[in-house]
Amino acid sequence: MNQAYTPGLLVTECTTIEKIRELPLPGKVLVTVGDKVSATAPVLSADLPGELDIIRVADLMDIDPSEAVKGIKIRDGDLVKTGDLICATKIFFGLFDVKLKSPTSGTVEFFTPTNAHLGIRHPSTPITVNAYIDGIVTDVATSKSATIRSTGALIQGIFGVGGEKLGSLYPLNVSESAEVLASDIDNVGDELRDAILIGGACFSKEALKSAATRKIAGVITGSLDASTLCEFVGHDISVSITGDEDVPFTLIITEGFGHLPLQKRISELAHKLAGKRASINGATQVRAGAMRPEVIVPSEDCHDTSLLGTHFKTPSSQTKGLAIGSDIRIIRVPYFGKLARVTELPTSPQTIPTGATVRVLKATLTNGDEVVVPRANVELISVAN
Repeated sequence: MNQAYTPGLLVTECTTIEKIRELPLPGKVLVTVGDKVSATAPVLSADLPGELDIIRVADLMDIDPSEAVKGIKIRDGDLVKTGDLICATKIFFGLFDVKLKSPTSGTVEFFTPTNAHLGIRHPSTPITVNAYIDGIVTDVATSKSATIRSTGALIQGIFGVGGEKLGSLYPLNVSESAEVLASDIDNVGDELRDAILIGGACFSKEALKSAATRKIAGVITGSLDASTLCEFVGHDISVSITGDEDVPFTLIITEGFGHLPLQKRISELAHKLAGKRASINGATQVRAGAMRPEVIVPSEDCHDTSLLGTHFKTPSSQTKGLAIGSDIRIIRVPYFGKLARVTELPTSPQTIPTGATVRVLKATLTNGDEVVVPRANVELISVAN
């Protein structure tokens, strides 16, 4: 049989998870190997340099740079405040005083005599990186990163927006194929603050708005239509990389775009984990170095002996060869998020519209359309019984 390995999304109650927490610039590692940390514990810190203002002293004073050099009142390393005198000199044979006050506050980083340019650096901004998941520190890289290992449940999605959040899992009392309405949110009591709602095939626009007013941490649902996503984010969004959107909560879809039921196994796992604290992240990258949105529920009762790492392996139940009849999800445009069934696996590489020559497959979408897509652009899915 003509087969090829194709990845799938991971949904499991017990696995080993390892996260590398990194700084964007050299800083301090606040933990050591063996430390037990909570998700909210700071593990890294650094000072993010402030912006550098360039002040053209001679131009602002309408004098030659040589005159500015004679009148400069500050040195490298000096702290200045807005309004402090930074240069003063006399012109027209000493008859007139010309002065320049600092338009900003910060530390003098340089003064260039040749052109009388002064650099003032704004105060730095301290940043910290939290552990994100409850776990044990297993590795540190000086001034750069810390690795946190945990065991517990993991649900991967196909697409998400919004960054890292913490909250308690709250399964909604709706069917996996139903649209979640605003009334489904409004009928819940006051316990939704910082909750992670999970359930339904999709959320209506009104339901998302209602959820935002309840100060929830996140939503996990089966699918979403493009217009609802656009309205939620506030602009059109690329599917290549996400995670930095200014949204009221993190949103993750597990199946694709349109109206696709939440997998029964996800719903069942969510109900089993109801009330437990979870870490979620909507960051998605569907190109090289794929990153999946995720829901992680750490548990000390989970004892998985296989380290799966940051890039999770597919569980044995899903690690199958791609074959005719396989159910797949397409993970690249123009069919991003579409479900299909493989109908043919040509053995010879074919040239696709981009000009690349790759191995492809033929498949039938759920609406009956026949498509040809690169094998690298699909992943296997499991069908709930």
